Amino acid sequence: MIYPKSLQKLIELLTKLPGIGPRQAARFAFFVLRENGNFARDLSAALQNVQSQIVFCTQCFRSTENSGKALCNFCGDLKRDMALIAVVEKESDMQNLEKTGIYGGVYHVLGGVISPFDQDSPKKIHLKELYTRVSSLLGANKKCEVVLATNPTSEGDTTALYIERVLAPLQDKSTNLKISKLGRGLSLGSELEHVDEITLKNAFKNRN
Repeated sequence: MIYPKSLQKLIELLTKLPGIGPRQAARFAFFVLRENGNFARDLSAALQNVQSQIVFCTQCFRSTENSGKALCNFCGDLKRDMALIAVVEKESDMQNLEKTGIYGGVYHVLGGVISPFDQDSPKKIHLKELYTRVSSLLGANKKCEVVLATNPTSEGDTTALYIERVLAPLQDKSTNLKISKLGRGLSLGSELEHVDEITLKNAFKNRN
């Protein structure tokens, strides 16, 4: 073992973060080590607070403060269109849609994508909850539009196609359900969280 046990353990934990390799994890670990004790203490407190003070909305699965309310501020906002649901892969994809200023609906955070290399991936994302949510709206005789706002990647397209198939029985039973996709103003392989607002606004306006 090259490093002391406690430092090695920190490096191993950091490598579990998405996109962080051993070298970058080691740089982070040494940064923490070189900083004064306040930084490590504040970082530790912030990590603990995330676990104790953050919960997920029971409707859209967006993270929200643990205030005792079941719904986040989007799902609890009666000014938003509850029958317009943008389905996104991850919570960070919501930010740019909000910045466009043209979207007034609510969201459904899948929490991942369907991967051809993981047969269990459909069970790991919030598909069943989306079906139930849409079914409830249709059961109340409301018109509903589901906007498939997955990323224009192979996995994002696969996920969107899978969702269409999941919702197809509801669409067959009711003319009140519309399923649309973002327009292809988005370049192939791009991520919504990195797309500029104008491009995303055009993609949303040209959804089909």
